Amino acid sequence: MQFESKKEYVAKLLGEEDVVFIIPDYQRPYSWGQDECEQLWTDIVNVFGDGENIDEYFLGSIVTYRNDQKLLEIIDGQQRITTLTLLFRAFYEHFKNEGKNVKQGYLNGFGRCIWKFDSADEELYFDEVHLYSEVAIDDDKKEFKNLLSQDIENLGDLKSKYAKNYTFFYNKIASFKQDTATQWEPFCKMLLGKKLFVLFITCDSQESAMTIFNTLNSRGMPLSNADILKGYIYKHKKTDEEKKEFAQSWKNLYAKVDDDKEIKSLDFLFLQFMHIIRAQHEDFDTTTQSVLNFFTKTDKKVYYGTSGNWLYKDETMPFILNLADFWLNPQNYLSKKSTNYLKILNLFQNDAWKSFVSCLVWKNHLEFKQDDFNIAKFSEDFDKFLPKLITISSLLLLNNNATINTTKEIIFKMNVALKTNDWSNIQIKQQMPNFEIFLQNLENMDSRKIKFILFLYANIYADFTENVNTAKLQIEHILPKQWQNANFNGWDENLHNQYLEQIGNKILLPDKNNIKCSDHFFAKKQDEYKKITDLKEVYDLGTRKKKEWLKEDIESRNKEIYQRLNDFFSKHI
Repeated sequence: MQFESKKEYVAKLLGEEDVVFIIPDYQRPYSWGQDECEQLWTDIVNVFGDGENIDEYFLGSIVTYRNDQKLLEIIDGQQRITTLTLLFRAFYEHFKNEGKNVKQGYLNGFGRCIWKFDSADEELYFDEVHLYSEVAIDDDKKEFKNLLSQDIENLGDLKSKYAKNYTFFYNKIASFKQDTATQWEPFCKMLLGKKLFVLFITCDSQESAMTIFNTLNSRGMPLSNADILKGYIYKHKKTDEEKKEFAQSWKNLYAKVDDDKEIKSLDFLFLQFMHIIRAQHEDFDTTTQSVLNFFTKTDKKVYYGTSGNWLYKDETMPFILNLADFWLNPQNYLSKKSTNYLKILNLFQNDAWKSFVSCLVWKNHLEFKQDDFNIAKFSEDFDKFLPKLITISSLLLLNNNATINTTKEIIFKMNVALKTNDWSNIQIKQQMPNFEIFLQNLENMDSRKIKFILFLYANIYADFTENVNTAKLQIEHILPKQWQNANFNGWDENLHNQYLEQIGNKILLPDKNNIKCSDHFFAKKQDEYKKITDLKEVYDLGTRKKKEWLKEDIESRNKEIYQRLNDFFSKHI
């Protein structure tokens, strides 16, 4: 493996007459947001200081490989070089807008960092840009092309990270010009001069380039496991057509997952896929395995992802796409009841349960290939096994034993049981605690755990709930948290302290309704309760004729919650 490396000033690197950079298909899409742009801008402004005695500033490395078309494929540093291009484009736009007063040297200086520049004629060729992206999704690619055109059109309609970051820099430059007008030209000279530099590395072959891609982290945004696995898959493709097809599939996958709160990253999908493969090999060892090692390493350990060539199977990418679709919109694949079971599970204190759900998706993955997808058929196993999953998770919680390791131990065995159809290995050590311990444990639980139990109970009470946004739910104390400093209906301060935190005195309300209830007495709260038709128990409390909330009511509800939970668990253990 050989490299040519040299110190290169940014404006010179971007402004070379014949240089053309390309971000290849196997890279990840542009990901920098305002935080990274803010940091870059702040660093540059701090380096400039008062314009005197400006130090050089290192902006990291750019690693490239010159492909068969003589284009420089960016292997590492695409986030940085793309952002610098947008920064220089914003400077160019400011000078262009000066009209007759434009200083041509600066206009061409920034312009040549975007487009080809003929030094002899001092002319910019706006159709020949220095940077292309093959990895951006189609809509973003159009916006990027628009931003790198001579005249930007409809900037207000652009939504991509490219457009947002360009706008950010344009506004920062405008503020700098206004606030420090006397420093404007020295600031521009610094950017175009020999102050900002990178370590520019050119690899001797694509093999060398891919090795770097798989091992080297960028300065600002490290490669994720999925980024690296993408490189392995891309490298394995034999023909240009296969590579192009895979790159498009990856773009589609990234477009689905980008900024989603549930999936959060492509790493989640490959982690779930690892759990699925391990279950297919009847492996329920709780020892944490590296996703990257699982799919790529061949050492003394057993890595089923590698030994089975799972990364390279024809069915892998289609299934990963299906798995993404499922986690993004489970309601499109499940019955209403199972959709609500997932809502309950999403309130659990850790995410170990998700591997079991992903294994259920795999168990039914052939249904995705049917021309007429049947929700009822696909959801059968979910309807059957999700209550069991909830039961096991709840019993761990109610026995104060829902640690991540204990939960994984049982969940991984359940994953295997889905494959073998042998549930004899699933031994639940915890049973429903007796009533006194049940009350005591719940009284000492944190709010997240209480919210999980209360939402489970709300669904048992009403069979299942619909149209409830769990993120908006808050724990309401029916007996007000604030003692009113007055004896009423048999309450005194000692009794208030004794009963306040019992589970029978807690219920879930949407945040807006909870705020309105405040520390009012029960009769006043009922006016708010009866507005909440999506939570049946709350509505029933709001419409009941009895206007007082007594210790006997809390005691009765304690017992009812205990009994209904116990009945539910007994059916699904």
